[in-house]
Amino acid sequence: MSRSTRSAGLTFAEAGSDTTLLEVDDLHTTFSTGRGHLRAVDGVSLTLARSETVGIVGESGSGKTVLSRSIMGLVPREGVTRTGSVKFLGHEILNAPDKELRQLWGSQIAMVFQDPMTSLNPVMRIGKQIAEPLRLHTDMDGKEATAQALSLLTQVGIPSPEERLRAYPGQLSGGMRQRVMIAIALACAPRLLLADEPTTGLDVTVQAQILDLLASLQKDRNMAMILVTHDLGVVATRTDKIIVMYAGNVVEQAPTATLFSSMAMPYTEALLGSTPRIANPSHTRLAAIEGRPPDLINVPPGCPFAPRCAYARDICHQVRPPLVPAAEPDHLFACWFPLGGRTGPPPPAVTVGAGLAGADRAAGPGPGAPS
Repeated sequence: MSRSTRSAGLTFAEAGSDTTLLEVDDLHTTFSTGRGHLRAVDGVSLTLARSETVGIVGESGSGKTVLSRSIMGLVPREGVTRTGSVKFLGHEILNAPDKELRQLWGSQIAMVFQDPMTSLNPVMRIGKQIAEPLRLHTDMDGKEATAQALSLLTQVGIPSPEERLRAYPGQLSGGMRQRVMIAIALACAPRLLLADEPTTGLDVTVQAQILDLLASLQKDRNMAMILVTHDLGVVATRTDKIIVMYAGNVVEQAPTATLFSSMAMPYTEALLGSTPRIANPSHTRLAAIEGRPPDLINVPPGCPFAPRCAYARDICHQVRPPLVPAAEPDHLFACWFPLGGRTGPPPPAVTVGAGLAGADRAAGPGPGAPS
């Protein structure tokens, strides 16, 4: 049985399995501030097929959340400029009117927000919050919507769902509130789910349960998903491909297996190195990436990661490397001297040390650089 949602004259009919669900092309999101223009998303492109899972990984401030909210259309209208293209099932939605976007939110595209502690209405019962999108996007009456809300609570593994239906968010644990957020997001069976740090603030056991739940529901519903996280370990076995972001840019993109077997970007290596490992002895000091991400209002020239990179050379501080293909299929990276001895893009001719303050800042040859 086909399903469609009409929005401002557009019909989103059931897509075939070979249809690209989401196309993002050269997306820029810029905030106007008192200090200047902050480029939170700076030329990001990606595609997402039906049933595919893409992981977006990076430190806090890398642009992950702004990217997901920009795709959804959940950034403020005032003081924010978005350019580029966001197409959902072939229809441009980047600057669609609010009326059209409200028809898409929940029914076609949904989001699990980062903080379950603050994302739910504290003075509205759980059952009513789950039933709300059902009443808005379907022809269900109150009784039917409540029955469906009860079913959704059961599907997401909430114990005593009849009791929880009448509870307020403050009466639930963090893990249960996150499950309620997932139930709300999936109430109208969207085609695309954006999960923004869905395990933030939860203990390790509950994190695994939430991620397993999302994977199971995605498979049952034939749904595509974008999983936003700072932890490469979270996406290692749960995604089809991974996009690594830094300072608003994509610095590496590859199928998941390729990324872990043949990563090219030193920043990706640093992220992986900072992931805690069960095999390490107790009280092992956690590795950290030295330095701080750049100020996105005054991004220095060259590679944004160069001031923190152990392999940086003069050229890295002067000219930003382009995103180029690696030898492996569908693998892109942005580095003059990539890992693994592979060849990076041809560096442009520059004056050594030009624009650098003080002595030579090179840290020796990069891992793929000639000695």
